[in-house]
Amino acid sequence: MKKVELVSIGRIIRSEGTDGTLKIRLQPEVPREPFFRKIYLEQEGELREYEVESFRIDRNSPFLRLKGIGSLQEAEALRGREILARAEDFPVLEDGLYYDFQLLGCLVETVDGRKLGQVVELITMGSANLLVVEIAGKKVEIPLVAAVCRQIDPVAKIIIIDPPEGLLELNEV
Repeated sequence: MKKVELVSIGRIIRSEGTDGTLKIRLQPEVPREPFFRKIYLEQEGELREYEVESFRIDRNSPFLRLKGIGSLQEAEALRGREILARAEDFPVLEDGLYYDFQLLGCLVETVDGRKLGQVVELITMGSANLLVVEIAGKKVEIPLVAAVCRQIDPVAKIIIIDPPEGLLELNEV
C-alpha cells in the first residue's frame, strides 16, 4: 500500500455563524480554485478525513464547510486545528514551477557533482526564500534564487546549486 503524504494547507481560526461554517487561514501557496474535495484534521491523536461541502472567499477571508459539521459547537471543537491535504491532490503546475513542500527532502548538490545534503526546512522571507540544508550535521541556509539554485527537480528530488565562494561557510545556522 502506498504511503499518503499529507501537507499542511492552513489552520482553522474559528467558527462563523451557527451552521458549522469555519473561518480558516490558508498557506500562501495553497490553491483557492479548485479547492480540495477532502481534508484531514487531527482529533484525539488520530487523523480524520472530512469531505469539503463548500469553500468560499468573502472579503479576502476563506471559509469552509465540512460534511458532518453542522453546528456552532461542532465547529468550535475544531478551532486551532491544522488543516492537512494529500500532496497528490494539489493541482499539477507548469514545468519549472513547484510547491514549497516539494522541496523538503530534496538532495542538494553542486554543479560539479558534490553531494552536500538534504533540504530539511524552507524559510519564507517575502521576496527571497531560504533552503535550510543539513550538511555534515550542520544546517546551512541557501538562498532560493536562480543565481544560486541552477536546477530544481522536485520530481527527482534534486536541487543543483552554484554557490558563490564562502556562501556555505557564511550561512551556517
